[in-house]
Amino acid sequence: MKTIFKYILFLMLFTNCKAQNKPQNNTEMKSFDIETFEKNKNQLNEYSYFLDDSSKVHQKLRQSEYKEVIKHKDSYFEIINRYYLSGKIKSTVAFFPNQFLKGVLKEYDEQGNLIKETDYDAPYKYTWEDVLALIQKREIDMNAYGFKIIRGSNEKGTAWSITYNKSEKDMMLRVVIIDGVTGEIIKEFDEPYPSED
Repeated sequence: MKTIFKYILFLMLFTNCKAQNKPQNNTEMKSFDIETFEKNKNQLNEYSYFLDDSSKVHQKLRQSEYKEVIKHKDSYFEIINRYYLSGKIKSTVAFFPNQFLKGVLKEYDEQGNLIKETDYDAPYKYTWEDVLALIQKREIDMNAYGFKIIRGSNEKGTAWSITYNKSEKDMMLRVVIIDGVTGEIIKEFDEPYPSED
């Protein structure tokens, strides 16, 4: 149990993600099809469908916005689009499910003007593609129990953390912490599966 707490404390050092902001003009404007959504939504104000390329689109109405999540068939990432109630784009970003934002978050005002860009990849010289290559080299099953990738950056450093199922028989997870700039493995250790109490 102490190992888990040390691991969590170590990762907390890296959880305040610093990213670069650089607003620009963008002529390509995406909007939400309110009419189609209203015709097809269920009682929970949600609507899901598939695109021609087999990408899954899930849309929902929240109190102050529409949210759209697009999962492309051959991608590890989801695209999250948020829209004002007028249907104009509010923000768009790529997201590794339940873990971290990737690429550039673009934010728009209610008139559709790009007002802010935040590059979440900027601190990471050791990129997502490098992490994926390491995962493939080690033949890690990204669908197995306990698999998780976390990344964080602050004034103390930049790091990636990969947690994966090392041994179902022994109920052990392997944790690999990688320097987000150099790609050097900072620490590697085993920990037991989390207890279910």
